[in-house]
Amino acid sequence: MTFYVYTLGCKVNQYESSAIARSFIENGAVLSKDGENCDVYCVNTCAVTEESVRKSRQAIRRAKRKNPYGVTVVCGCAAHSDANFAESLPEADIITGNREKGRIFELVSQFMKTGERIVEIGDISKEKQIEKTKAAKTEKTRGVLKIQDGCNNFCTYCVIPYTRGRLRSKDINEAVAEAKELVKEGCKEIVLAGIHLDNYGKETGKFDLCDLLCRLDTEDGPQRVRLGSLEPVFITEENVKRLSGVKNLCHHFHLSLQSGCEKTLRAMNRHYTPEEFLSAVKMLRNTFDDCSVTTDIITGFPGETDEDFEISLEFAKKAEFSKVHVFPYSERKGTAAAKMENRVPKEIRDLRCRKMIAVCAENEEKYRKKLIGTVKYVLFETEENGVYSGYTPEYVEVKVLSDKNIENLILPVKITDVKNGAATGVIV
Repeated sequence: MTFYVYTLGCKVNQYESSAIARSFIENGAVLSKDGENCDVYCVNTCAVTEESVRKSRQAIRRAKRKNPYGVTVVCGCAAHSDANFAESLPEADIITGNREKGRIFELVSQFMKTGERIVEIGDISKEKQIEKTKAAKTEKTRGVLKIQDGCNNFCTYCVIPYTRGRLRSKDINEAVAEAKELVKEGCKEIVLAGIHLDNYGKETGKFDLCDLLCRLDTEDGPQRVRLGSLEPVFITEENVKRLSGVKNLCHHFHLSLQSGCEKTLRAMNRHYTPEEFLSAVKMLRNTFDDCSVTTDIITGFPGETDEDFEISLEFAKKAEFSKVHVFPYSERKGTAAAKMENRVPKEIRDLRCRKMIAVCAENEEKYRKKLIGTVKYVLFETEENGVYSGYTPEYVEVKVLSDKNIENLILPVKITDVKNGAATGVIV
C-alpha cells in the first residue's frame, strides 16, 4: 500500500500528519513523496481562514483526480468548522475530525473491506486528554514535537477553540522520551508545537514550558530546540531568566500580535496592550544576542478604521519584526467577530494587507543585513546545484556553495551578503 499525507496549517498539523504517517508505515505501507497514483490520500485540514478550508477541498479533489480508485481521507479542523462539510465533499471516502486522527489506518482498513463511506466527527469539546500519538521523522534535519492542544482563550475572530477543544498537555516524561526518540532518528533540531504553547501544563499545575526546556537541555537531547508561537503575556522577567539558561534554545521567538492598535486588540479579546507587547519584545532583545522576533498581523478586522490601521502599521514599523505573517481578516462562522457590525470591505482588507506586507518586508531585510559580518551556526537542509540551504537559530535562511555533502550538519558560516530574501555566506 502506498499513501500520501497532505498537510495544511500549523506545526501542530505537521506533527499530526507525521503521526498518521507512522501508523501507516508501522503497518507495512510506503510513504509517497510526490503523491502520484497512491492507494491512500489523506488531507489534514486547517480551518483558521476560509482560504485554508478552500485549499483543503481543492487538495482532496486533486487527489481523486490523480487516482479515482484511491481511498481519500479528510481529517482535522475543517470537519469541525462546518456542519455540512461531509455533504459538500462527496469525493472524500472517509471524513474525520481531530479526535479520530489516531485511528485513520484502522478506518482505511475498514473502508477497504466494506466500501462504505465513513463519517466520524466526534465532539472535540469533550476531549480532556491529549492523544497518545508519536511523531515520525519526516524531514532530514528537523522534528516537530506536539506537546499541547486546545485553547481556552476564545479570541473573537478565532475558530480554534471550537475545532481543537479545551487546553490539554502531553505528560512531561512522555514529551522528553519522544524528543529523545526523534534525536535517535537523526533530528538535529526539534520544534515544540502547540495551539497555546505557553500554557503547556497549566491545566495540571505540575509542570510548565520552561520545565520541559530544561529537561531537554542535556547531552542526549536535541542540539537545538525551537519554540512555536507564544502569547506575549508569557514573556515575563521570571520566564525570560529561565529561558536564558537553556543553552540549546534557538533565539527565535514568535509572539502573536494580531494588531498594533489597542482598540482593535480589545475587540479581538486579546489580553495585552501594544505597549505591553513592545515591552516583551525589548526584554527578549536585551537578553538574547541577535534575537529574532516574528509575529502575525490581521488587517481589516471588523470596526478597524483607516486611523486604526495606520496605528497598527506604525507599530509594526516601530517593533522591527524580523518576519511577519500578514493576513486579511476572514469571517469564521460561529465566532463572535462574524456577528460584528462595521465590517471592512474585502478589497480594503486586501489593500491594507499589501501595505502591511510592504512595510514589514523592509524590516525583514534590515534585520538580515544586520547579520552581515557575523558568524552563525547553520543547520543545512537542502541542496540544489551545489548550493546548500539551511537556517540559523534565528530562523534566517542561509545559502552557501560546497563541494561536500553538508546536509543535516550544523556548521559555522560567516554571513557575507543578503540576496533575494536569504543570506549568503562561506563556511569557516
